[in-house]
Amino acid sequence: MLQLTWVSSYLRRVAISDSTLWNAIWFGKNPPFEQSLTFIAKRSRTSPLDLRIDDGPTRRFTDQEVCALLKALTPHLHHIRILIIILENWEPILSVLKWMSDYGKEGVHPLKMERLEIHRTGSPYLWPGLAWRGTKFNPVNHSVSLYSLFGGKHVPELKSLTINSVNIDWVNTTSLDNLQTLDLRRIPLELCPTLSRFQQILASSPMLTNLSLDGAGPASDPTVVVNDYHAIDLPHLHTLVLANFAAPFTKYLVSHFTAPNLKDLTIFNFQGSNHGPFYEFMIGRFQKIKLLTLRKINCPVDTLPVMIQWLDSMPLLTYARLAALEHDILQAFLFDPDTMKAHPDLSPSLRSAFRIVEDSSGTGLTAPSKEALEDVERKPRIVSPCLNVLKVETTRPDVFADFVLARKLCGVSVKKTYMDRSMAKTFTGAALKDISQHIHTLVCVDIGAKTQEVNELLNVP
Repeated sequence: MLQLTWVSSYLRRVAISDSTLWNAIWFGKNPPFEQSLTFIAKRSRTSPLDLRIDDGPTRRFTDQEVCALLKALTPHLHHIRILIIILENWEPILSVLKWMSDYGKEGVHPLKMERLEIHRTGSPYLWPGLAWRGTKFNPVNHSVSLYSLFGGKHVPELKSLTINSVNIDWVNTTSLDNLQTLDLRRIPLELCPTLSRFQQILASSPMLTNLSLDGAGPASDPTVVVNDYHAIDLPHLHTLVLANFAAPFTKYLVSHFTAPNLKDLTIFNFQGSNHGPFYEFMIGRFQKIKLLTLRKINCPVDTLPVMIQWLDSMPLLTYARLAALEHDILQAFLFDPDTMKAHPDLSPSLRSAFRIVEDSSGTGLTAPSKEALEDVERKPRIVSPCLNVLKVETTRPDVFADFVLARKLCGVSVKKTYMDRSMAKTFTGAALKDISQHIHTLVCVDIGAKTQEVNELLNVP
C-alpha cells in the first residue's frame, strides 16, 4: 500500500484519504515503530485496527520496548478489532496482559475487539511461580503474573480467542461467552479453567464453530469420577482439534460436549500409550465428519479393531490430511469392517508391508458379523469408501506409495493428492511416476496451503 502512494499525487490523495486502507499493521521489525504508529495516528484514524505484534525468530523484543509500544497504542485500544500477540518471553507477555487489564478497569471508551490471540513462543515448561529444573521462575519487574482479560470487563464483540502457553484468571474473565472460536494450547492442567468453568464457557457459547484443545483443557483429574455434570451440546461446532494429550485424558475430554454436526476433526500426537478406549468412545460420536487430520498417530495391534470401527462410523469422510504416519495405522483403511478382515484383493507383498493383522475374536463393537463371514457371495466392504482426496506431508515415500496402491486394489482409488513440496523431494523421479499411476491428480503445495476442497466440504450442508 505504501508503494501505491508513490505512483502519482492522485493515487496518494485517494489512498491517504481512505482510512480503511491503513488499518492492518504488523509490528515485526525493529522498535520504536515510528512509521507504523504514524499510519495509525494520521491515516487509519478511528477505523477498526487489525494489529500484530511479533518479535520473530531472530529479534526478541524487550519488555521495555513492548511497554513503549503499548503506551503509544493506548489511545487506539478501543478501536482495535483484531490483536495478535506473538512474543517469546514472559515479561512482555505480562505487560500486554496488564495493559489490557488496566484499560478495561480505567478506560473511557468501550472495547470493540472481535479477535484476540496471545501466543508465548518460549519454553512451555516455564511458568511464573512454578519451579522448573529445580528453580522457581519469577518474571523480572512483574510482581503480579495473573490477570483477567480486560480487567474483568465484558467485551461483547469478542468472538475469537486464542491463548497459547499463557494463563489468565479464568474465573474473573467475563468475556468468554458467545465465542465462535476457542483455541487453548500448551497450558498445564493446574493452570487451565476448572471443569465447571470450562463447561460454563462452552454452554455460554452456543454458536461455537471452532474448538481447538492442544495440551490444554479442563483442570481436573480424569481418573476421578464426576457425576454432577452433563455434556454440553454444541450444535454449530464444525471444526475440532485434539492434540498432545495423555491417553487417560482423551476420552474424558471429549465426554464433556457433543457436536452432532462436526465436519472437520484433527487428532495430533496421540502416540506411545493406549488410546484404544478413546477411539472406542468415538465410535459413532461424530458421524458427519468429512475431513479428518491424522498426524503422528500410532496404532498398536490391540487398538486396530476399534480404529477400524471408528473410521467406519464416519461414512462421509472424503478428505484426509495425513502426516508422519506409518503402515500400522494406515492399514485400518484397508479392512472390511463387517468381517474384520483385510480386503481380499490386497497382494501378499502389500500384506507383508502393512503387517496386516486379522483378528476375528473381537467382541461387542469390534466383533465381526457372523452373517458377513458366512456369506461367500458377498462383496467385501471397505472402510471410508468416499475417501478420495488426500493431503500428505512428512510421510516416508514407501509408506505413501503402498497406501495409494492398496486403496486402488481395494476399489477406492485416490482421485487427488496434495503433497508437501519437501516431501515430494524425498521421492525419486521413478517413484513419483509410479505413484502417479495410482492417483488421478498429484499437486505439490507448501505446508499450510489451503485447498479448494476444504472450503467446499465445510460449506456444503
